[in-house]
Formats: sequence, C-alpha cells, structure tokens
Amino acid sequence: MSGSWDVATATSITAGTAKTEINGGNNLTKPTQATNLVEVVPWIASSGAYTASKPILVEMAIESNSIDLLPKRVICPPIQAGLGTFINIVIPLLESYECNTPMISGSTSQFQIYGQQQLSTTVTTLLGCSLHYSTTPPNRPEHFYNKPDNESSYTSATTTSGNSFTVNNGAWLEDLYATTVASTPTVSESLAGVAEFSSNDFGNSMPLKVPVQPAGAGLAGTLTLPCLKLASYHNTHMPMKTSCTINTAYTNDVGQTGTGQFILGVGYTKTTFSETY
Repeated sequence: MSGSWDVATATSITAGTAKTEINGGNNLTKPTQATNLVEVVPWIASSGAYTASKPILVEMAIESNSIDLLPKRVICPPIQAGLGTFINIVIPLLESYECNTPMISGSTSQFQIYGQQQLSTTVTTLLGCSLHYSTTPPNRPEHFYNKPDNESSYTSATTTSGNSFTVNNGAWLEDLYATTVASTPTVSESLAGVAEFSSNDFGNSMPLKVPVQPAGAGLAGTLTLPCLKLASYHNTHMPMKTSCTINTAYTNDVGQTGTGQFILGVGYTKTTFSETY
C-alpha cells in the first residue's frame, strides 16, 4: 500500500453564487497508480478583508466524466460574519469527507471540482481541496453526499422547516452535517440550536436530531461569532428506501434580531448491510 495527497489549488469562486470550477478552472488528473480516492478536505478563505454581515457558506461538488462518483456535494465548514469593524475572525477546523471511491490503476481519469456560495459576499471567496489517494482498493463502502440546493432562513426561537432533497439509490444514511450562520450578528445573540432530519422513506421512525456547533456573541458593538467546526455526526446507519426524500428543520434556541440561515446535508452508502458490516 502507498498513499499520497494532492490539491486542487485554491481559486476564486467569485463574490456571487455562481458554480465555479477550482484548480484554476482546470480539471485535476488522478495519479496513475491510485485505485482509491480515500477522502477529500476542502478549505475556504476570503481573498481579502472579511466584511461585516457577510458570512461565508460554501458548497463543494466533485464530478467526473470517467469515474462513477456522483453525488459528492458537501457543506464546507462556514466562516461566521462579524459586526462593525471587527479585528479578527475565526476560520473553523478543516473537515474530512470520506469517499472510498474506486478508480482504475493506470488510468488518467480527471475530476472537476466546483465551489458555489450559498450566500453572496462583498469580497471574493477562495476554495481549495486536498485529495487523499491510495494504491490499495477500497475496503469500505463508498460514501456519497447530498444536500438541499438552498439554505433556509429563520429568526425566532422556534422550529423552522427547511428545504427538502431526495437521495436516489441509497441504502444506508451514515453521516449528518448541520450548520447555521447569522447574516447580521447582534450583540448578546449567540447561535445555538438543533437540526432535524426526517423522512417517511427511512427504514424506521427513530429520531435524527443533532445540535449545531454553537457560536457565542459578546457585548461589544464590534464582534465576531467564533464557530470552531462544522457539526458532523457519523456511523448513523439509518436504512433508506431507494428513493428517499429527506426533510430538514432547525429549532433555534436563541431568537435573532437579524435573519439567520441554516442548511443540512448527509452522507450515505449504496451497499447493503451484509456487504459492509
């Protein structure tokens, strides 16, 4: 076994919400010896100064014309907005997304890796991605990722229904991701709450409710909402029908003066229990 890491170079995905290919707009070619895309690790940053009331919330999508890997649509750990002329910002810890995507040794297959902002910013956002390869074929099931196209808004301390999305050809729901951002942070109004995934197409009626990563607000008129990581939960192993519509919701613990946004996502496998466990 031999492993390696490569990167799709950080590229501006603009200040708008258009889908943009990274790696300088070029496809990324896999190493010829690699037979397994083990995991990917995206990173985001502003290309300049961070701007008040402009959180950075980004989707990364990996596609290919020669590797059967779709969908791979993930939520990058968000960067919370600041208030006033704030002097620092917190960029969350990097998040690894397990893939276990089989590839053919000797091939020069290529990936197209895209970024798309959920919310527009003032300054352009940079997105890059690190890819972990192995010469050993996968011995775990491939993970696929999906999410709603759009974020959902909330203000009051109550439960808000979010956008739904459909997972096709899935067998087991394994990974849960949830985050919330405040467009305009307010003094003394922290972010905290519970995300919920529900579906009539799950194999049982057990709940899937998880907390988002809280972010604390201070007293000063110039503040940031430090959020250290994306809330992620694994080894869920909820059975699904082959066509599964997933509903999302968020219960907000702290009422917001400004509007907040939330978005949820999932990772899943397409193999049966007997094949992998």
